[in-house]
Amino acid sequence: KKDEKSNDESSKLVQDELDQTNTLLGLTDVTGEGIVINLTSNKDVAAISSDDLLLIVNALKFSGAEAISINNQRIINTTDIVNIAVSDGTSFIKVNGQRILSPYVIKAVGNKSYLESALIGAGGVADNLKKLGHEVTIIQSDKVLVKKYDGDITYKYIND
Repeated sequence: KKDEKSNDESSKLVQDELDQTNTLLGLTDVTGEGIVINLTSNKDVAAISSDDLLLIVNALKFSGAEAISINNQRIINTTDIVNIAVSDGTSFIKVNGQRILSPYVIKAVGNKSYLESALIGAGGVADNLKKLGHEVTIIQSDKVLVKKYDGDITYKYIND
């Protein structure tokens, strides 16, 4: 009976560790306190770029965000956020290989006050985008859902 109980406890510990690892990798939906940022590009000025989105993501990470998504594309350690130029002179943004368009909805789970303060105020990314004429709203919430990463995580150079 002791061995059986020990095996059950070990299985539970392994499952708990697996669940935690999947959460850290972005492979599970997460819910928690955080913010939702809505960005709408002003067509009369330079469009919101991948660099703008990267600045926001980095500011959120530095302020303690535990999970981030842009238009429901989960940001993980291998995420790419890039501008793609089209031959007709236009461009668009891809996140995780998926094309995303304005309005951009960025969700972040973490301390909502810290997350918001990282973006607003003089010199903050949100403040700079507003000055350019883009529409930026930040909503604090006690329940923000960040969906899981739905792509494959593959590595080319890491050996097992």
